[in-house]
Amino acid sequence: MVKPLARKLVLIIEDEAVFRSVLKQFLLTLGADVVEADQGQYALDRLASIRPDLIICDLEMPEMNGVTFVERFRATDTATPILIVSGTDQMTDIARVLRLRVQDVLLKPVEDFSCLRETVLGCLYPDMFTSKVDEEEQLFQDWDALNQHPGAAAKLLKQLQPPVQQHIAQCRVNYR
Repeated sequence: MVKPLARKLVLIIEDEAVFRSVLKQFLLTLGADVVEADQGQYALDRLASIRPDLIICDLEMPEMNGVTFVERFRATDTATPILIVSGTDQMTDIARVLRLRVQDVLLKPVEDFSCLRETVLGCLYPDMFTSKVDEEEQLFQDWDALNQHPGAAAKLLKQLQPPVQQHIAQCRVNYR
C-alpha cells in the first residue's frame, strides 16, 4: 500500500484528546510520523527540538490559542505549511490566520476524511495539485481550439466513441 506521508513529520496541536487521537491514527495510516501537543505554548516548546513538515492546529485552546500560536510561529518560520482544523465560529480568527499565510482551514466536525486527506496532501505537495482556476482555463483553451478546428473536433469525438460491438466480462455489449 502506498503511504503518501512516509517520512513526513506532522505536529498536531489540539486540546481535544479524542479528536487528536483520531487525527493521529488517520495520519499514521497515511505513513506520517506524528508529534502531539495539547496547546500552543507546549507546541512552541516542542518546535525547539523538531522540524515538522506540516502543522495541524486548532484555534480554540486553553492557555495559548491557535491564533497566538500561528502569530508567534510565523514570526520565525514562514515556510512550514499550517492547516487549521477548528470548530470556531469566529470568522475574524479565520481571516486573521489566513492573513498569516496558513495553507487551509477546515471546520469541525471533520466527517469527510477523503477531503482531509486531499487537504493534507495539498498542503505538503502544492505543486501536485493544480487549482480549479487552472483547470477551467485549460478547458476553455481546449474548447476554443476545438471550435477553431472542427475537423480535429470530429476526429476526437470519433476516437472517444466506443466500438459498436465488444465483449466485456463474458458479455456482449453493443453501442448505438
